[in-house]
Parts: sequence; C-alpha cells; structure tokens
Amino acid sequence: MPFIKKSFITEKLLPNVAIEKLINNYVQLKKAGSNYTCCCPFHHEKTPSFSVTPSKQMFYCFGCKEHGNVIDFVMKYKNLGFVEAVEEVAQFAGMEVEYDKSSSHSKDEYDRLKEYYDLMDRCASLFSSYLKSPEGQVGYNYFKKSRGLSDETIQKCRLGFAPANPRYLQDALCKNPGDEKKLIDLGLLVQGQYGVHAMYRNRVMIPIFDKRGRIISFGGRTMGDDKPKYMNTKETAIYRKRQELFGLYESLLANNNRPQRLVVVEGYMDVISVRQAGCSYAVASLGTATTPEQIQSMFRYTDKIVFCYDGDSAGRNAAWHALQTITPIMQEGKEISFVFLPPEHDPDSLVREKGLDAFVKFLDDAMSYPEFLVLHNSQSFNLQDPNELSVFINNSIKLIAQIPLSAVQMVCIKLLSGPSGISENQLYDMLKDNKETVKTPKSEDKRSVDNTSIEIKSGAKDILKTPMRKLMAFIVQQPIVVSSVYHEFALDTFVALCKRMNISGSEHLEGILQMITENPEMTPANFIEITRGTEYEKTVRYLMDAPLNLVTTTGGEIPFKDRIDYFAVILGEVLMKPLKDRAEALKIQLSQGNSNALEEHGAIQRIIRNNLG
Repeated sequence: MPFIKKSFITEKLLPNVAIEKLINNYVQLKKAGSNYTCCCPFHHEKTPSFSVTPSKQMFYCFGCKEHGNVIDFVMKYKNLGFVEAVEEVAQFAGMEVEYDKSSSHSKDEYDRLKEYYDLMDRCASLFSSYLKSPEGQVGYNYFKKSRGLSDETIQKCRLGFAPANPRYLQDALCKNPGDEKKLIDLGLLVQGQYGVHAMYRNRVMIPIFDKRGRIISFGGRTMGDDKPKYMNTKETAIYRKRQELFGLYESLLANNNRPQRLVVVEGYMDVISVRQAGCSYAVASLGTATTPEQIQSMFRYTDKIVFCYDGDSAGRNAAWHALQTITPIMQEGKEISFVFLPPEHDPDSLVREKGLDAFVKFLDDAMSYPEFLVLHNSQSFNLQDPNELSVFINNSIKLIAQIPLSAVQMVCIKLLSGPSGISENQLYDMLKDNKETVKTPKSEDKRSVDNTSIEIKSGAKDILKTPMRKLMAFIVQQPIVVSSVYHEFALDTFVALCKRMNISGSEHLEGILQMITENPEMTPANFIEITRGTEYEKTVRYLMDAPLNLVTTTGGEIPFKDRIDYFAVILGEVLMKPLKDRAEALKIQLSQGNSNALEEHGAIQRIIRNNLG
C-alpha cells in the first residue's frame, strides 16, 4: 500500500535483511558457490532450479521464472498483500514499519478494510458460539449426524449457527457507533420494511476465506427443505464472488501453495467432506458457475485442474459451461480434465460411503479436455441425421478454433475425425477457413521495454537483441558498477547524445539512470522496490533476468573491474550503429558536393576507428 514510506523499504528494510536467511526460514537452502539453491517452492520439481543471490538480494527460479526480492518472496510464498509482506519482513528484521502520514486517504481506506475483516472474524466467532448453545444444537446435529463431520473439522472450518432472533447481531456486536452500518455494508444486516435485521437466521453458517485466510463472506444453509437452500453474502468491499474460490486458502495452506492439482466440486459441503476424508485440494465456486477469474486464479497455483460434477444432465451441462469458459484462456503446460460421478453420488456421499480411495480413483481416471469436448458435442446430436451431423461438425470446429494452443487443437481434430466420419485433413482445412477463429489473448504476452514491445515467448537472445536493451539490463542488474563510474563515464552526456541521435529507449534509459543518481547505493532488490507500481516496473523485472553471462565457471560473478570493462563495451555498442548510419548519410552528402559534411564525417570515422573498433 502507498502509505508505507518508500524510503523505509529501500534505505532501511532491504539493506538490513539477508535474503538467504529469510528464505531459509521457509525452505531449506544449500550453499552453491557464492549463491544458495533449493527446489523451487513455487512449482513442483525434482532437481533444484531456485537460486538465491545474496550480493543482489534477489531470488530467481530458472524453471518457473519467479523472481524478486525478499518482499516478493513473502508475498508469493504466503499469499500476502504488499503491506502485510513488508510488515512480516520488518518483523523478521526486528524493525518498526514507518508509514507516510501524509497519505491519510490510503491509510484511512486500509484501516476501514481492516475493520471489516476484524468484524467478519468476530461474526464467525459469534456463529461458532451459537453452534455450541442449546439453540444451536439443531445445527450441531446437522453437521455431526447428517453430514458426518467431526468436532475437529467443525472447529477447523469455523462452522457455526445463526439463531432465529432477527437482532442477534446488533445485540452481540454493535457496541460502538457505526458498527451497524458496517454490518450492513458487509451484507450481514439488511434494511427491511420493518427495520434492520439479520440476513441469516436459523441456518448453519459456513465462513468463506480469501487466499490469505481472512473471512470475507458467509454461506448460510438451511437444515431442511426451506428455500433458498443456500444464501450467500452480497458482494462487498472485501468480497468479489467471481474472483474467490471456496476452499482455495485451505488447499494452498495444506500444499505449500502449490497443490499438484485442484479439483472443482459443486458445493461447500462437498469441499469440507472430502477435505475431512484426506483430499486437501478441493475447491468450489461461490454460488455461480466457474468464472474466468477463478480459473486464472487456479492456474497461478497448479498445472492441473479437474472439474468434478454429478453424472446427471445438470452436472454435464455445468461441466460443458466450464469447458466453454476455460477454452479461450487455456495455457501451455496446464492440464484440464473432467470427471462425472455415478448418479447416486456426489463427492460428499461418495467419500462417506466408499472412502477417499474411490473418489481419488475417479479423479485419476478423469476425461481429458479434448475427449470431453468431442464426446459431449457428439452426444448432443443425432449423428445419423446428415443435417444434425453437419451442425455437430460446425459447432465443434468453431469451439476448437477458439483454443489458443495448437497442440490441443490437433488432438481435438484427431478425436473429432472418428464420430464425424471426416478425415483429419478435411477437418484441418475447415479449421483454417473458420472465420470465427479467436486469437490468443495478448494481455500478458508483451512487456514494454525501450519504447518497443518484446514478445515474452521469444527466446533469451531476443530479449537483448538491441544494444539499448542490453545496456538497460546491465544497469538494473549491476547498479553498483554503474554508480561507481557514473561521472567517470560521463553518463549524463551519454544520455544527452543518445537523445540527440534519437536512439530508441533513450527516455527510459534516462529515467533508470536518474534513479541511480538519487540512490548511489542502489541494489537490484532496491530497483524492484523503487519501480514497483511505476511505468518502469515491467521493464526492470523483465530485464532483471536477461542473460548477460557475467559469471565465472565456478558460478560467481566476474571481477568488478571486468564488469566495468563490460559496461564500457555496451556503451560503445549503443552508439555504434547510429554513428555508422550518420557516417553513411554524411558520405552521401559529400558525394553530392556538400563540403560542410567533411569535418563531421571525419570526426565520426575517428570515433568508430579509435573507440568502437
């Protein structure tokens, strides 16, 4: 959050936290030359590719490409926001966080949200206390006898009961002015025709946690056949149902933030029941069909998503909706599959009757995305009728055209060839001719670097394909070197020359170098923090990992003097092409009789010959 002083982070916190010591608190690091290494905590791997570099105060994974400073690590590892991560790092360092009191609006907003979270937690405690009361015995019996939950599960999930009294929340929690208004904001109190009353009454209560373990909403369920069966809190300042998943926090907590797979089931009780049975990776959407935001959220933590539904028509329709939702946002390396339970079972009843192994076997035998796409579509039409066969083929091709991964398209075409009776080559031709082909989303494909765009999927060589990019990569990776020779190399004059020659990226270069003049002790970790949330952040993060090969055969950095020499060479490379282009232009002018160009042409030739090789 912006109200933490930037200077506290860059000048006090980061210089006083040894990144290898902090990370070693969470994972076991091993010394490897001047660095440390381990298996990456952010993706599954058998051989270590996660490296910590104390000299830069940075971590980097050569497998999943996660990188950053100590604050980034804590944010990613513990699913914390920026403020909470800074506070945790400061606690590790034994330091008091310094806040910018001038940013009162941001501080007020933060305090308001904190009050909301605190109030939701108090509500959960209240519901739990009612569950243990004589009035809540009916709710306790529902969890214990009807759903087979243990006392341990009830306690861990913080399950509760809402009594029938419409004013129980005001009586228990509204002790201070404004408390009632906050409960209305949170959707726990509603303004009705006869005044303000509790939204949830005579229901068992299921709290919903965000990815950081804070209660953001509740689900209230009847214990009989009353309608609606489930009631969910309205969207609020702390709750956006399209973005949250029930059970995701617990799944991340149980699997070190990287579950090998996530299984999406239909109900809250399904999640709780299979978790009690030992399945630690079940989640559910929140009263709506699975959304693109929820799928993207799961993609950040796992490579495998299994959609598990009842085997009836409603379950298959829900699965088909999930397939259509996920199709345009599929990602390379992500595995999507579908499983349908027998009509007489849902996940809750299956694990209670047949045990966890039976449920896991269904998951292991799940149908792949291409298989379900073709099977569901083929079962929706009478393929013996030529007209319906035509519609089946056309609908299938249109959907396959939306898939952003060519390999998945190929498998779908191969499978489609069977029930359609059309050859793969003919289907490929139809796919190419389809006018509704949807292009791969580009939202994260590009990052701006030196006023141009770099394709992330390009190879490492493309990252440094211009001398200017190479120069900026060196600056963000070796700021101490740059600072030490800033005046000796006359870098202010160098930037002015680049701008005068209209070299692409000069404005970005000037901004990055300005940061070094303002922070002579700059480190790569500080670079990330200073640029966080600015126009430079993507450039800095992207070039921070560019391969400059400034290491020795033993893995350490090359000597300081050699890095200075390397820097000098790059500076020359930045000017080389523009100078040669200018020399060619002057040469043409000379051939046309313009003698005024002679002096400048001679000076440039001398620079190229003597200084740039």
